[in-house]
Amino acid sequence: MNSPKVEIRLKKPVQSKEKIIIGVNEIPFPTAIFFNETRKIILNKFGYKVLGLKDNEDFDLESWKSKNNSFIDIISNRKENIISNQKAHIVLPNGKHEFMSFSMTHVENLYLGNIYIINFTKSTEKYTVSSLSSLYNIQNEISQLKPYLNRAGKNKIDSLMKKHFRDESQQLTLDDIVYYKKELRKIQQAFPSLSHREVILCGLLVNDMETKNIASITNRTVDSIFVTIHRINKKLNFLNKKDLMDNLKEVVFSKEKTVIN
Repeated sequence: MNSPKVEIRLKKPVQSKEKIIIGVNEIPFPTAIFFNETRKIILNKFGYKVLGLKDNEDFDLESWKSKNNSFIDIISNRKENIISNQKAHIVLPNGKHEFMSFSMTHVENLYLGNIYIINFTKSTEKYTVSSLSSLYNIQNEISQLKPYLNRAGKNKIDSLMKKHFRDESQQLTLDDIVYYKKELRKIQQAFPSLSHREVILCGLLVNDMETKNIASITNRTVDSIFVTIHRINKKLNFLNKKDLMDNLKEVVFSKEKTVIN
């Protein structure tokens, strides 16, 4: 018995005895169809929702490429026409950072050229303050190798740093981290007088991140970080940074829910 042919239509599907025909919006998961020759992207209704776009909103391909070079590299450097269950760090059109799980198939069409059909969804993985701390510590250690490398090696490291750590305009926002982090919500609950900026600083401090790395992530100067720490200590009546750290760790890593008025 031959397998039935499946046809995906962009508009309202029609009936056929020879094919199974479905509309793009009937695909039950977020889907993007990319037409390479025309550089056009079609999203179904689930795709718009996951990417934070309004229905039928134009997809800015050039802006997407500039923010998501690593994802484009995965697609471009594929060895097979089918990619299954991959994960990538994505910057959404609204600037939010997400981990996406995706699968893709590449189809060559006589009339439409190269077509890429991509199914994607948000991964359950989220940024954690501790993982960010580890990443930026690794960044510092790699940077220390530069004096021992030739020009080609230094250029390669610079390229990798720019690819994986991105530039200042694409740094994680405070909302990106505060929204996802359980430990930061604990800090917010324990110290309701703190602003979001102060909460995120406390979350980074409690995971033993160095001040210069905090400055890098939050796009601030080292001096401004010290000023904020001083302001937090004054607001919460802590003696110094060590006193602040001890209290933060008690709140974050305690099994009991701690609330301090």
